[in-house]
Amino acid sequence: MDNEPTYSGKGTAPPEFIIQRAVLDVLTAQACATYPDECCGMVIVRGGREEAVPVANIQDQLHAADPAQFPRTARNAYTMGPEAGPVLIAAERGALQLRAFYHSHPDHDAYFSEEDRRQALGAWDEPGYPDAAHIVVSVRNREVGTIAVFAWNAAWRDFVQVPLTVVESC
Repeated sequence: MDNEPTYSGKGTAPPEFIIQRAVLDVLTAQACATYPDECCGMVIVRGGREEAVPVANIQDQLHAADPAQFPRTARNAYTMGPEAGPVLIAAERGALQLRAFYHSHPDHDAYFSEEDRRQALGAWDEPGYPDAAHIVVSVRNREVGTIAVFAWNAAWRDFVQVPLTVVESC
């Protein structure tokens, strides 16, 4: 795919994150449609084509079943639904490239929160998908505000913000 970022090594933050306008439009539309709840999903490349893969946010279901373990609702948290599993397995098997995870921040700025970092790292001190960026979309009153992208920097052992470049679809 043209304009695809290259990575110089596992977990090396790219100098920018390039995304096709049509793909960005899918995830921002989802962010507006799910407002005031957070949306979530992935950006992948399959068969040479970049695409957004919207995923259900099951945080409200988890909260309803066990509010002590899941104190946050979908209003301020997300947990990807089971349909994310086959996509992640396909990425691990090399059938597709996982370029990014995305989620929205309803009524908040686009920043990589401590909760976002905790989810990205899981139980380890580095992400399970170090080459996948994290896109955060700010949404207020069903209107997209800022969009920020964060990538893992192995040398710094942290996520850093990288510039977002939007290109017209091929």
